[in-house]
Amino acid sequence: MTKTILFAAAATALALVSTGANAAANLVSAAVTGSNGATVWNTTSSTGNYTVFLQQPLGNVMNPTGQAINDPTEAGLNSFTINGDGWPIGGKAASDPRYTLTLKFADGATISGVYDPLFDEALDVTSSTVGNTTYTFVGFGWDRVHANNVSGNVARPGGDDRDYAGQFSFTAVEGAVPEPTTWAMMLAGFGMIGLGLRSRRSATPRLAHA
Repeated sequence: MTKTILFAAAATALALVSTGANAAANLVSAAVTGSNGATVWNTTSSTGNYTVFLQQPLGNVMNPTGQAINDPTEAGLNSFTINGDGWPIGGKAASDPRYTLTLKFADGATISGVYDPLFDEALDVTSSTVGNTTYTFVGFGWDRVHANNVSGNVARPGGDDRDYAGQFSFTAVEGAVPEPTTWAMMLAGFGMIGLGLRSRRSATPRLAHA
């Protein structure tokens, strides 16, 4: 009976340790900005800029008419493909030597990364921790290609025939950090375990020596 109580108390204490992790917040905004500061693609067309269209999985456009996004974030790696109308119109070369992608989440976290076509990789990546969740920028690509995939603010062909295409990814890692009340209950659970073990030792019969 005592052993059963001790195991139950231990299970309760361990369960309390593992609780308290919050779910990662939704992705609510993404914006690609050229290094000259004048060229911008946002997830919403309400800003007056071109739209950056997000897809996850491939073929499922999250903002086909430039509406606001509110995409659930999964624990671990999150990957998206992106498209934007070509700029400058009628040109073939990229508008800027570098591009910065900024991601914002519903809990206030903001992360970013820079894509340099010369190095073909994400540079100056950042991370942000809000509550129990750490968001880390992982990858980003944004190249002008010979394709007409989207228009300025609608995800259908139109505008320029050399659009931008790419991808980005980030991780969302949740940490289990108990609240103060949880710590108190957890310590009480371990205290019960200690008292139970002490009681068992006290109740153990001692051998009498002749």
